Amino acid sequence: MSQSVLPQSIKELQHLLWTAADSDYPVYVYREGPQDGVIIDLSKLNEIIEIDPANLVATVEPGVKLGALAKKLAEQGLRFIPADTLFYQDKTVGELFYEGCSTISSLKYGCTKHFLMGSEVVLPSGEILKTGGKTVKNVTGYDFTRFFNAPYTDFGITAKYLLKLLPVPETRKSVSVSFKGIAELLAFIKDLKASHIVPAYLLWVDLGEQSVFRTDSSGQLVMMEFDGLSEEVSEQWKNTEIFIKKYKGAIYEVSDGCSEMASKWSCLYRTTDKYVLTEEIKMPFTAQGEFYKIFYEKAKASRVKASLFGQLAEGKLNIVFAENYPQDTFIENIIEAVEQAGGVSSGKYGRLTGKRPAGILAELEHRAKIALDPKMILNR
Repeated sequence: MSQSVLPQSIKELQHLLWTAADSDYPVYVYREGPQDGVIIDLSKLNEIIEIDPANLVATVEPGVKLGALAKKLAEQGLRFIPADTLFYQDKTVGELFYEGCSTISSLKYGCTKHFLMGSEVVLPSGEILKTGGKTVKNVTGYDFTRFFNAPYTDFGITAKYLLKLLPVPETRKSVSVSFKGIAELLAFIKDLKASHIVPAYLLWVDLGEQSVFRTDSSGQLVMMEFDGLSEEVSEQWKNTEIFIKKYKGAIYEVSDGCSEMASKWSCLYRTTDKYVLTEEIKMPFTAQGEFYKIFYEKAKASRVKASLFGQLAEGKLNIVFAENYPQDTFIENIIEAVEQAGGVSSGKYGRLTGKRPAGILAELEHRAKIALDPKMILNR
């Protein structure tokens, strides 16, 4: 029977992995293993080791909750962008990088991986490998920081993260709008892009007739936030409001600072007993309207209750299910439709169900795994 252990320090984590490697005993982290393994719980490794305002870098352990980190940084007028919204407050820093979570504010600030400057990884042998550093010159050449911290790559367990910080913006404005249909919503976003209006984030939730989300609202819900200098934010909102009226959008909320609507929908990126966040898709903007139709046609034909949400302006879509056990065949059909439309799947569903990735990069990943973890003790 598997047992759970909570290392209290990095030295304890090292000893645990060294012992497991020596005895050829499997250990699991960020996932549940079979009956014959040890599940490593990193929740006690939750120290914010250092906040360095001069270099805009924070050094933290993997068990630090993003909500707690955001609160601590705000006291010094700083922020870690992936933790700077309500959507990931309950996740730990380790979960954020291991699960490959997409930064909600990547439309303006870039991907999550660009906010990782360095790390300390405990290898399956118990040795510590340091990558990157506080300054850009320390992350030139081979990018071992992102290599060892790529989603679902089990080369070792990261025990320290060096996170890139930014100052808190002068002004923030949150907006929630509903459009009648997907065509109006996509036209609205197209106008925003053409006008070079860049919200900090733009998150879409499908509340149409086929939606699995239980709510009093309907249509296509968009939650946006603008941040920066007051004049800049005011001008962007003024122009955005023109496009909302053009496509007959209904404004639910305009507020300074924290959004009530975002707070309500922050559950989207959390694990619940009502649905499973199963697969993530990268889709060309011009193909999204047609894919929307295909998705619901296939769901109806397969009698699967599923919906879409995500970051439409960037083409990042998420599939969410009303039940905890989606059908393999349906997922495969959807991924095929995505590829035919010129998009790609993150492969998250395959990872979660234990299927080995395919392709050249997957083969290189497998070779690296053999070299760094020859006994395959970590997440066997």
